[in-house]
Amino acid sequence: MDNLPQTNHGGHVQGQGGHGHGGLPAPAWPTQVGHAPREFDGPAPAMGPDFRFILRVLSAHKTLIGIIVLALTLLSAFGVSLMKDKYTSEALLLVDNRQVRVVRAEDQALNSITPEDGAILSEIEILKSTAVLAQTVQDLKLTSNAEFNPPAQADDTKPLVERATAWTREQAHAVWGETLPGPVEAVLEHGDGMTKDAHLRETRAADSIDGVLDRLRRNLEVAIVGRSRVIQVRYTARDPELAQKVVDTVVHRYMETRQQMDRDLSTSAVAWLEDRIATLRKDVAEADTKVDALRFKAGLVKNGTNGLMATTELEQARLRLADAAAVRARAVAQAQALERSGAGGGSIASPVVAQLRATVASISTELAQMSRQYGPKHPRIQELQARLNEANSSLQQEVRHEIGGVREAANVAIEQENALKGMIAKLESGYQTMTEEAVPLRTLEAEAQAKRQLLDSLLGRLEEVQAQQDNRAFPTAVKLVSAPQVPHEPSGPFRILLLLAGFAASIAIAVFIVFGIELFQRRIRTPETVRRILGVGTVHIVPHHSTRGSRGRLDQIFQNHPFSLFSESMRALFRNNLADLGPVGSLAVTSARPQDGKTSMSLAVAQVAAQAGRRVVVVDTDFRRSRIDGLFNLSAKKGLSDWISGTATLDEIVHSSDDAPFAMIPAGRLMPETLDRFNVDGLVHLMAGLSPHFDLVVFDTAPALAVSDARIVCGAASKVLFVSRWGHTTASDLQAVADLGPIDHRKFVAVMTDVNLKKAASRGYQGPYNSYMATRKYYGDTSLRTAP
Repeated sequence: MDNLPQTNHGGHVQGQGGHGHGGLPAPAWPTQVGHAPREFDGPAPAMGPDFRFILRVLSAHKTLIGIIVLALTLLSAFGVSLMKDKYTSEALLLVDNRQVRVVRAEDQALNSITPEDGAILSEIEILKSTAVLAQTVQDLKLTSNAEFNPPAQADDTKPLVERATAWTREQAHAVWGETLPGPVEAVLEHGDGMTKDAHLRETRAADSIDGVLDRLRRNLEVAIVGRSRVIQVRYTARDPELAQKVVDTVVHRYMETRQQMDRDLSTSAVAWLEDRIATLRKDVAEADTKVDALRFKAGLVKNGTNGLMATTELEQARLRLADAAAVRARAVAQAQALERSGAGGGSIASPVVAQLRATVASISTELAQMSRQYGPKHPRIQELQARLNEANSSLQQEVRHEIGGVREAANVAIEQENALKGMIAKLESGYQTMTEEAVPLRTLEAEAQAKRQLLDSLLGRLEEVQAQQDNRAFPTAVKLVSAPQVPHEPSGPFRILLLLAGFAASIAIAVFIVFGIELFQRRIRTPETVRRILGVGTVHIVPHHSTRGSRGRLDQIFQNHPFSLFSESMRALFRNNLADLGPVGSLAVTSARPQDGKTSMSLAVAQVAAQAGRRVVVVDTDFRRSRIDGLFNLSAKKGLSDWISGTATLDEIVHSSDDAPFAMIPAGRLMPETLDRFNVDGLVHLMAGLSPHFDLVVFDTAPALAVSDARIVCGAASKVLFVSRWGHTTASDLQAVADLGPIDHRKFVAVMTDVNLKKAASRGYQGPYNSYMATRKYYGDTSLRTAP
C-alpha cells in the first residue's frame, strides 16, 4: 500500500461554501472556481498581521526553536568566555580655538581665526594623523608587540602560483624535453613574473607598519565631549599599562607636532611679513612720489613744496578781498569825514593832534584870564597871543598831515582790493583745468594712504609674531586637562550584555528559520486550504491512528480497532458521501502525488463497505507502480492489463484473500498495448461485467499529476474520492490539480488523511482539531478497544 499511514481519529467537515459531492469528469480535471491558492498553509488573509497564524507556527516548531536558541546561546556563551578583558585609558585636551593656527602662513600672519567647530575637528584629524601615530609606534616599539603585530607563523610553504609554475615546468620538460614550445615557455615566464610579484608583496608587507597603524586606529577613539571644546582621547588594550602608554605617547607626540607646526607657521609668517613689508615700503614711497609730482604738474602746490592747493588758495583770496574791501571802505569814509571837518580835525584820533589841541586850549584860557587884567598892548598879552598863534599853526599843519595819511591809506586799500580782484579772476580762469587734474591726484592719494595703513598693520603684526616665537614652550591653542592614568578596572567586554544579545539574536534566527521552513514547505494542514484551492465545499477528516510503534494497513486497523476515532471517521465518510452510490456503484480513489495514501484509503473504504454488507472489489489501475500486487501476493497472477489485452477473462483476474473481506483485481503486467487501450469505454464494459457479482467497484488509480490514467478512471466512476495527506501534500500540488480542469461537485469528495489531531490542536490550527481534547478521553476508553 501507499505509505500505509496509521490513523487514529476521524471527523467530517462542512465548509462554508456549501455542501454536496464533487467528481472529476473526463476529459477535464477539477479546478478552483473563484479562489486563488495561498503561498502557505493557514487561514485566509485579513487586513493586518495574522497573529493566530504566527502563534500557530511558533507553537508548531517550539521544540526546534528551543534547540536552535539553546545551541546558539551556548555558542555565544562559549565565544564570550574566550574573550579577554580590555582596559581603556583616556586623556582630555582643551582646545582654545581663538589661538588655533592650523592655517596658511598668510592666515597666521594676518591673525585669521577659523570657526570653532572646524578648528576642533582639525585638531582631531591631527591627533589621528599617520605622522603622530607612526611616531607613537616607533616610541613604544609596537611593531614587536604581539597585540599589534602577531608573530608570523613558521610557514615554509611556497606561494600557490610558484608551486603551480614549478609543477607545470616539470611536467612540460617531461613531455617536450629541455626545449619547450614557445607558448608553453611564455606561460611559464608569466608564472615566474607572478611569483616575483607575490614575493615582493610579502616583503613589502613584512617591512611596512600599515598593519600596526590599522590596529592602533581601530582601538583609538578621538571625539569631542558634548558641545564643549574638550577633546577626549581613549585607547583600549588588553594590557592596562599599554593602554596608558599609548594615550600618553599619542597626546605628547600630538602636542610636539602641534608646537612644531606653530613654530613653522610663525617662521613662515615672519618671513612673509618681512618680504611684504619691504614691498609695501617701496610701494608707499613710489605712491608719495607720484602724488607730489602730479601736484606740482597741476599747479596745486606753491614753489614745488607742499603748500595750499588751488581751491583753498581761491577761497582764501576771496576772504582777503572781502577784508580789503572793508578796510578800503573804512579808510575812504574816514578821509571824507576828516575833509568835511575842516581844519579843526575834530574827528582825528591822533595823540599829537590831541596834545596840540590841549596846548591851544590852555593858552586860550590863560589869554582870556590875562585879558581881563591887561590890555592888548600888554607884553604878557602879546606873548600869549604869539604862543597861541604858533600852537594853532602847528595844529593845522598836523591835521593836514593826518588827513593826508588817511587819504593815502584809503588809496592803498583801493589798490589792494583791485589787486585781489585781478588775482581771483586769474585763479578762477584756471580752476577748470585744475579740477580735471585733481581727480587722479585724489586716487593716488587714497592708494598711498591705504598702503601706508597696511604697512602700519603689518609692522604691528610682525612685532606680535616675533614675540610669540619666544613663547612656545607649549602650544597655546591646546592644553592638557587630564593626563592618562593606568586603568584598574576592565572596560569590556560586557559579557552579560553580549549574552543577552546572543540570546535575542538566537531567538530571532530561530524564528526566521521556522518561518522559512513554514513558507518553503507549504504543507497542507487545514481543510480550509483544500477548500480554498480546489473550490470544494466539504473536506472530510480522517485522523491518524497510533498503533504504538507497529505498522499496519488501514483496512486492518479498521477491523482490529472498530471503536477508534479512525474507524468512526471512516464510517462517517462512507455514510455521508459513499452510501448513495446505488445498487451497483463505482468509486475512483486518487491523489495529487505519490505517498498521499490513496491505496490505503482504497482498501479502507473497501473494508468499511464490505463490513456494511456490500460486495466490494478493488481494482488496481496504477499499472506502473502497483501496490496491491505486493500487499496481497498477487504479482504472479493475471490482472487488469491481461483482461484489456484479451489474454485473460474477467473471472481469471478477480482474486480474493483470507486477509480481506473484499475481492481484488491487480494491475497485472505493464504492456504498451494496455496503456493504449485503456479508456472510459473499456472501464464501463469492465464495470458491466462485474455488476452481477459486486455492489461496489473501488478503483485505486495512479497519482493525478503523474499520468493521465487517473482522469480516465475518474471520468468513468460514479464518484471520485480525492485524497490529500496532512503535512505531506503541498499547496502547489493542489494548485496543479486545480489547473487540470473544472470540478463536477456532484461527484467530487475531498478527504484529508493521516491528520495528527493532537499536534494540530497543540499548534493552534483551526477547524475540527479543537475538539480533540474533548473527544480524546471518550475514545481513549480501553474497554471499547476489543477486536471482533
